[in-house]
Amino acid sequence: MRTWPRRTALGRCAALLALTVAALTGCSDAGQLHDAGVTRPVTVHPSPQLLWPAAAVTPSPAAAPPTDQPPPAALPGVTAATGDLRGLDAATVLAHDPGLPEDERAALAGCQGCELRPAQYRDLGGDGRPELITAVVTAAHHAYLHVYTARDGQVFPVLAQSVLAGFTADTAGTELVVHEPNGPDSQTDTRYGWRSNRMLVTDRQIKGTGPTATLCAPTAPAPRPTADPSEDDGSPRRGAPQPAVSAVPSRSAPSAAPVRPTS
Repeated sequence: MRTWPRRTALGRCAALLALTVAALTGCSDAGQLHDAGVTRPVTVHPSPQLLWPAAAVTPSPAAAPPTDQPPPAALPGVTAATGDLRGLDAATVLAHDPGLPEDERAALAGCQGCELRPAQYRDLGGDGRPELITAVVTAAHHAYLHVYTARDGQVFPVLAQSVLAGFTADTAGTELVVHEPNGPDSQTDTRYGWRSNRMLVTDRQIKGTGPTATLCAPTAPAPRPTADPSEDDGSPRRGAPQPAVSAVPSRSAPSAAPVRPTS
């Protein structure tokens, strides 16, 4: 009895089964790609997104230099023999200034909450000689900014300006820049430059500093239309609130017991 055909059929079935297993499991030889299962999700960190653009700077017309203003008078009783103000005490210079108001003089005499800012020396005239810059804060939180210069051994007040409390100042070349806070969302930047024989305003800008500086004022919302009861046909209207749908799944009926076949 011949068994060759049966053995051949069995061999073909085994080869087909091996090919099927290889196709399902993939090739796992070294250097080959294979499926390692579901990969872990990649965490992407969000990048910053700008909410509002930078606040625009609104320039204001600078005050025209007055033409009829007399030159400043020298302070009585104070001299700068060498022409260098760095050898003078700022409190002494201020005490000899007849233009100081009474609250500023009281602050110089010493009071609770008063402050005399340390003197700073910067060349604002462009002649190589530094000017004296100082400020006084009174008990009522009023601030006064002062600049003095020396000419021919005498001391001259070239700037006396009342500024807002909380101000800051810096110099840019020969210009003095004063920053005054107007509130949480804006500040005023004023530039002072040398004009003839004193320092005057050359530019003033109001700059937004808060996140709502560029936002428009809120407007009242438009009234919503009133539905006509006679047109209510029971169907939901466009824009009308829809009833909430419960997210709790409904319980399904129990399935019937399987029927066992009888032998």
